[in-house]
Amino acid sequence: MDTLTHTLAGVLLARALPAWGGGLSHARRQIACGVGAAFPDVDFALQLLAPQVFLNLHRGPTHSLVLLPAWAALLALALTWLWRRRDGGSWRALWPPCVALCALGLGSHIAGDWVTLYGTRLFYPVLPDVYALELSWDFNPWIALLVLVGALLGFARAARGPTIARATLLLVVLLLAAAVPLRRQALDLAQRDAPLPAEVWALPQPLSPFHWHLIQRQTGGYRAAFVDLLAPAGGAEGVAAPAAHSGPGGYRARDDLIWRRHDSPETSPLSLLAWNRAEIGAFRAFARIPALYRIDEDPRATCVWFADLRHALPLGPPPFRQGLCRAGHAPEWRLHRLRYFSEDRRQAL
Repeated sequence: MDTLTHTLAGVLLARALPAWGGGLSHARRQIACGVGAAFPDVDFALQLLAPQVFLNLHRGPTHSLVLLPAWAALLALALTWLWRRRDGGSWRALWPPCVALCALGLGSHIAGDWVTLYGTRLFYPVLPDVYALELSWDFNPWIALLVLVGALLGFARAARGPTIARATLLLVVLLLAAAVPLRRQALDLAQRDAPLPAEVWALPQPLSPFHWHLIQRQTGGYRAAFVDLLAPAGGAEGVAAPAAHSGPGGYRARDDLIWRRHDSPETSPLSLLAWNRAEIGAFRAFARIPALYRIDEDPRATCVWFADLRHALPLGPPPFRQGLCRAGHAPEWRLHRLRYFSEDRRQAL
């Protein structure tokens, strides 16, 4: 989820709770929970400071249940210090409820990222594993809109704020719960004609809960298609269907799927050489469904690019792409990434 949605969800959570908080006013309860809900995304600073490690450390230390008590205590310490300096009051009255509210906000953020494709390292640093329910794209516009409307209505109708907040949070939970049977349908489609046994994925897409990315692991790569579970039935699978049988943006009806082949990083000797080098190790650890994106060769330089198919869309390039480039036939390789939304804008890492 995006940071604004997390923050507003924290505000709604504070409003939905009974009126408690010791020496904290109603506004400060919302601030404490909202700050806690926003805080984990401070790790976006890694994108600027250390982009080569951003993919693996984002949603790591600041998104950990193990470290949550420490972050809650530190945030509460800062807020309590600011409020005591401004208005006075005792630490005993301010700090304990502030810790609890910051912890609730942090927990709501972690839960919100847990349901996404990217997931989060719930037990960092004890366990390095990434946990992802894969019920939502990383940015869910419907949840973002629902939370924004709920927050604005709560501001406009303060007397009914708790009721509006509880109803909004309940609708968010129901929206995510509705994705569970849809994901099951998409997984069944992915498995329908896959060679057995085969590893398959059904990955949510950003604009509709009925849009899914189906992926089958095959020898030497993957087979992938985009489905619209609401699109009416059309012709035979794999045959271009009339426009009436296609969903928007390249999503197809379940019996009109067009499967596309993606090669694995080990497809060619050159890509295998690049993929096994230490320089690409961080991306190798990050990519759950790694594929060879392309190889650029010209007399001046050679670049081998890889992508993670988890975040692929039917239109536009995947967001997470890294590769190695070398000048001519020089032995030295250098790590680069392709910038978001671009085909060839390179950034050296």
